[in-house]
Amino acid sequence: MSRSGELLTRVSVPTDPSAATKTIISVVDDLLGRVADTGADVTAIGIGAAGFVEHSAGRMTFSPNLNYGDPQIRDAVRARVDLPVAVDNDANAAAWGEHTFGAARGSDHLALLLLGTGIGSGFIIDGRVLRGLTGAAAEFGHMVVDPAGPQCPCGLRGCIEQFASGLAIAREGRAAVEKDPASSILSFAGSVEEITAEHVGRAARQFDETAREVLRVAGVMLGLALGNLVNIFDPEVIVLGGGVIQTGEPMLGAARDELNKRLAAQKRRPIRLDVTVLGKDIGILGAAALALHLGDAV
Repeated sequence: MSRSGELLTRVSVPTDPSAATKTIISVVDDLLGRVADTGADVTAIGIGAAGFVEHSAGRMTFSPNLNYGDPQIRDAVRARVDLPVAVDNDANAAAWGEHTFGAARGSDHLALLLLGTGIGSGFIIDGRVLRGLTGAAAEFGHMVVDPAGPQCPCGLRGCIEQFASGLAIAREGRAAVEKDPASSILSFAGSVEEITAEHVGRAARQFDETAREVLRVAGVMLGLALGNLVNIFDPEVIVLGGGVIQTGEPMLGAARDELNKRLAAQKRRPIRLDVTVLGKDIGILGAAALALHLGDAV
């Protein structure tokens, strides 16, 4: 990436779930070879990794879904390349990308939520990435909104991830079709077992009331959690990204309405709720931007 945020080249490969650090090194090697052909001068490498990252050491401390093999990601990469390397949680990197190049450019108080299979999040407070003592801060997806709610793989019950993520919407879509087999959700998916959040969203865009209700409930729960977020962090702007936002207004409108209702009840100022303009590149741009700021306390 150039300093202006222009992507010069890209590589996309599946991550080896049993050796994620090895995959990172392979991608870095490939990218350096491709960039050499462009004549660009590489000054630093930025890495966004899924899991809890001790940023100062560039070390993975816990990842529920991937085995990194070598948790010392920064040192492993630096052993191969003589360049500065920045490693951070992938959602933290995405938040810095949004702060640097996105819809919240220049805002020193922002929250970024990535609504995908799960829910990732990153926060910028006073112009700095919020990481916490061990790199495990800002896990918005595991904010409990219903202690009696569905079991979450994190060990708790009723996390917002269990109501507003892609997996949650798919689960509720399957349950809704069991009650309403005539829903067009089923025709888009082909079978109950194959239903995903994308199928629910497609049906909702065709004004299927069952699909729209699934998304409305997910949106209300998201809005409830956003109200809690505002009470804790008081951001200037909240930015939403990830595949689930493609479900559109049936969910996002409900989230916005619920958030505004809660803000009004507390006589709080309105909060800007935006959708990222960086799309799937948000994490790439953010990791690169963190690398460019290696000398700064971001």
